[in-house]
Amino acid sequence: MPKWTDDQVKAIETRGRDILVSAAAGSGKTTILIERILRELKGDADHDPEDIDNLLVATFTEAAAQEMKERLLIALKKAANQATDPAIKKHLQKQIFRVPMANISTLHAFCLSVIKKFYYVIDLDPNFRLLSDDTEKSIIQEQAYSLVRDDYYSKNDDDFINLTGNFTNDRSDDGLKDVIFKTYDFAITNRDTETWLDGLVTKYQFEDSFVTSDFYKVDFLPQIKQRLQELQEINDAGIDLANEDSFAQTYMPVFKTRASKLDDLEVNLQVMSYQDIREDLNKFELLDDDGKKVKKISIKKADLEGENTDLMEAAKDNGTKFNAKRNKLYEDYFLKSEDEVNQSLLIAQQLILKLVEVERKFMQKFADLKASSHVLDFNDLEHKAVDILTGEVDGHKIAQEYYQGKFDELMIDEYQDVNEMQERIVDLLSCETNHRFMVGDIKQSIYGFRQAAPRLFTEKYDQFQKSDNPNELVQLSMNFRSSSAIDKFVNQIFTRIFDKKIGDIDYDEKAQLVTGTKFPKTVDTENEFNIYSLPKDASTSFSNDTEITNETEGSQEELTKRQTLISAAAKRIHELIDSGFNIYDSKMDAEDDADKIRPLKYSDIAILSRTRSNNTDIVSYFSKDNIPVMVTDAKNYFQTTELQIMMAMLNIVDNPYQDIPLVAVLRSPIVGMNEEELAEIRLADKRNTYYTAVQAYLVSEDSDEHLQNKLKSFLLQLENYRDFSNKNSIARLIWKIYQETGLLEYVSGMPGGKQRAANLHALYQRANSYEENNFKGLHQFIAFIQRMQELDKDLSQPNSIEANDDTVKVMTVHGSKGLEFPIVIYLDMANGFNMLDVNSGTVFDAQKGIGITLADTDTRLQYRTIQRGIISNQKKLATISEEMRLLYVALTRAKQKLIMLGFTNDQEAMFKRWDDIKLDDKNLINESARTKAKNFQDLVGMSTLSKIDAEEYYDKNLQLRFKLIPIQAGSLETTNIIIPKTTPVELNERFKETVNSILDFKYQHQEAVDTTAYQSVSEIKGLFADPDEESMAEDLIDDKARYNLGSFAKPQFLTKSKKITNAEVGSATHLVLQKMNLTKTPELTDVEELVQDLVNEKLLTAELAEKIDCQSLVNFYQSELGQIIITNHESVSREFPCSILMPAKRLFKNTAKDYSTNDKILVHGIIDGVIELDHGIIIFDYKTDHATSQNLEELKTKYSGQVNLYAEAISVIKNKPVVGKYLYFLKMDKAVDLLAN
Repeated sequence: MPKWTDDQVKAIETRGRDILVSAAAGSGKTTILIERILRELKGDADHDPEDIDNLLVATFTEAAAQEMKERLLIALKKAANQATDPAIKKHLQKQIFRVPMANISTLHAFCLSVIKKFYYVIDLDPNFRLLSDDTEKSIIQEQAYSLVRDDYYSKNDDDFINLTGNFTNDRSDDGLKDVIFKTYDFAITNRDTETWLDGLVTKYQFEDSFVTSDFYKVDFLPQIKQRLQELQEINDAGIDLANEDSFAQTYMPVFKTRASKLDDLEVNLQVMSYQDIREDLNKFELLDDDGKKVKKISIKKADLEGENTDLMEAAKDNGTKFNAKRNKLYEDYFLKSEDEVNQSLLIAQQLILKLVEVERKFMQKFADLKASSHVLDFNDLEHKAVDILTGEVDGHKIAQEYYQGKFDELMIDEYQDVNEMQERIVDLLSCETNHRFMVGDIKQSIYGFRQAAPRLFTEKYDQFQKSDNPNELVQLSMNFRSSSAIDKFVNQIFTRIFDKKIGDIDYDEKAQLVTGTKFPKTVDTENEFNIYSLPKDASTSFSNDTEITNETEGSQEELTKRQTLISAAAKRIHELIDSGFNIYDSKMDAEDDADKIRPLKYSDIAILSRTRSNNTDIVSYFSKDNIPVMVTDAKNYFQTTELQIMMAMLNIVDNPYQDIPLVAVLRSPIVGMNEEELAEIRLADKRNTYYTAVQAYLVSEDSDEHLQNKLKSFLLQLENYRDFSNKNSIARLIWKIYQETGLLEYVSGMPGGKQRAANLHALYQRANSYEENNFKGLHQFIAFIQRMQELDKDLSQPNSIEANDDTVKVMTVHGSKGLEFPIVIYLDMANGFNMLDVNSGTVFDAQKGIGITLADTDTRLQYRTIQRGIISNQKKLATISEEMRLLYVALTRAKQKLIMLGFTNDQEAMFKRWDDIKLDDKNLINESARTKAKNFQDLVGMSTLSKIDAEEYYDKNLQLRFKLIPIQAGSLETTNIIIPKTTPVELNERFKETVNSILDFKYQHQEAVDTTAYQSVSEIKGLFADPDEESMAEDLIDDKARYNLGSFAKPQFLTKSKKITNAEVGSATHLVLQKMNLTKTPELTDVEELVQDLVNEKLLTAELAEKIDCQSLVNFYQSELGQIIITNHESVSREFPCSILMPAKRLFKNTAKDYSTNDKILVHGIIDGVIELDHGIIIFDYKTDHATSQNLEELKTKYSGQVNLYAEAISVIKNKPVVGKYLYFLKMDKAVDLLAN
């Protein structure tokens, strides 16, 4: 049993109240959650054992839910094996069987289950489909907005035209559409959409003047006070400057008078009129105690020398900063008089009223379009679930009563990322008889772009600490992941940058990381921070030798930065690998920590970055540099080679008269022509389309016969596809192309083949979902894909990563959440914060509403409303807060070593930002300095490297090594191969070596020549048994290296008797199971009637029908497994075909034959049944063997390999984990869960 800390015990054992667990990075929150569930299922002296069906466990992602189920299953099996009480043992075994169906899922998946169970409460058609991703949703949104807009235009609605004009730029009228879509995103995630929309208008409403409104008192004046405090901060810096030297005292009267003026303004804000504040800020007269103007001190440079000159310049600079800040305050909020502000707000009020009207019509039209297509999106799941939970049937809220009675505890993981609507759902499930267990970390709330509401966490965090609050706050600060060097480094940074206002939490002792794991002193845990500095006047050109291919646009300087950092990362990886860098691996099987040290592997390294924009370049550069790499959340899915080939093929199937797609296919591996052949074809007809040139080449007498034959074969194949596409679905067309061209197998053999094959499978699945959404036709599908790219909705590549792949992992910070790696390289510390939403003409905030800019349609001059200024400032603080939390997540992914790579083209300005800070008594950096930070580089620099005045620096306490590395663009070392010039003598020697190598050549894939390229699952079913049972007799492998079953059925003419075999009975039984109606539990008469129908249809003989044990089939459907099938019948696929391309080395590893790493065998089989659930796949296989308790283990061994192989294949095909693998022995009425064994 693990040794729990006191706080962990509190989180595991506390009952009878709501609990909020604030779990720092590496504190083992998932382990705690699983242990709490396990303890509740086991029960104790004070609590009866709980049923897992009575727990709701909501996770943030499907992957997290699946991981939790898998870990819970392991814990339950262990507990069941150790249980001595027969009743507890039986109870735990039951829970094991129920885990796959348990309510451990995302909140969206739970909402879906609510809808499926209680759809009738809101009169919803249950035959809906969930939109597969945001792309389909965006396209329907576009359609909805177009219909609404066209309706307004058809009516010549002046108010709508004015609204459109206000948000239109000189390039398009899409401005209003963008505002409508953004408003929708905020409204739909609010707990009360209609009330939130109404609230948008109230922010602009007032009676006599806006200065009498709540907005003025609650939002406006506090913002002015904050800005005055920022001015005071600048002035305080001037006073500090004046105190440094007696000469500088001459400036003190100005500084002190400014301080007094600011104090008076701040104190009297509430009683001063808007006009008085405006005039004071505009004139800003500095008067002494006698009411006389304070004169500026005039000093001639000639009178100054040395440090005095510097002090004068610093004082002048302080004055410039102060006046610029004051002018900005005036321009933002006081440029117009009170009357002018009132008038502008009246105009804005009318625009907002119209905007809300249009928004509601858009939302209704969007809902109507989805309803007509029988689809729901993820937001709909939440709203429909709320409607059901609040809906009444015969005066009772039957759904709410059901779930409140069902759930004894509501467990919410990643609570800091819950949005307002999701909180409302949890509220509706809560009651006096159940409690909430919420786990999260406000420091890791990084999903503001999805309207996560971290304030929900902070509110409970503050409330639960109060002595009179009955609920419990548990702080988990022990970090069992990272080294003490990383913990100290992280604590130093966030103690200085986090507080309630920026970051949403005070990073006090309770929030700081406490090291919970000890690394041996012999391993390197030093943190590295390298900034590459490009001089301002340096040329940003770089040589072709070091060029990194990138199809995205960017400045030359940006490309230089990208090239520099990627090259630096690659170089550092090589240095670490080549030096034999040691990793402390706590999971190694050794008692002494000193023996848990091993050499670094590529898979120990993760490269993190803020965005995915560098991914394509990283893969390209690392591949050339021989660094194996896996991108786990890649962008540019449609830019991959295999997808471009397939899209080109689909384009010419739709219309072959398209030059670029046609040439792309001819040049691709599908046809395999080279440039010379393509040029030769073009010469047959230079003027018309390339397809016309192909036709001309075919009839030309001068054409090459071999090339003609190649073209004929291709055109015949193309015509076949064109005909097939007219009669079949797009998905079937795509699969036909895969099968007949061998493209799927081809790309599997390319570098990154697993990922490429997954990409092609994803296209097939995309076509399936497209047609399920009532879209039809190949031409429309191609247009759909093009529209996705126009909308920048490029699909992320499906993840084919495996834990045992020895590759460097590349991912975004968001993608890394919840993961850990021995070494983390943060690639671009200089990547700027995303302030697009802050600086936009229209800004949004979930609490403050919407701030708009008014446009004069005649002059096109724009005026930002006061509301826009207030909300923009709020948005800026929220954005910086989230960027800080992203930095926290990034740094806490590392276990042993952090390597941070940055870049600057102005090191002087960078160091100035780092040095220009003030620390309060809690070591917190002043707010203005923090808000001036441009990137992670600044946050780390000002927190750990302020005033170091050195290009190299080592902090012993933080184990932080800093280097500023000057570079010239193009000067980085590369791994290019330089080919030396050779003399004729050397060339002759090389020629001899070449001739000898040809004569001595041995084909490296010789074994593949003698090996079948195809295996059935049944032929190799023993291959995937458990490792300790894995064996294959040599005599079962024939001379063509094919696994055989060991015996063959005799030909019928050699069989004396016509006796029905067991195999025939088994096949007949499978046929009945395949045809069985699953909408209800079948009774004996149902089975018998089906058998008779099959006889009547000539699918079974009467003699064979008599041999079928109908009662055993009834027993099967009445079993727990059978009921799972009946309950989820819409998700069941029977007789499911699956194929997998396997390495020959793995397949024939027990033979003497030597196979190349790249040799592949196609394995094919058909599985009896597949249940596709939200959280994963359950597979099942019926067996008609004569099973008994004596031979059951033997039969399990016999068939487990077969089912294991099915599981591997189906997991790849469906891109989901397998959560259940069942053998059902019909003659024994016994289900065997292979995952439980």
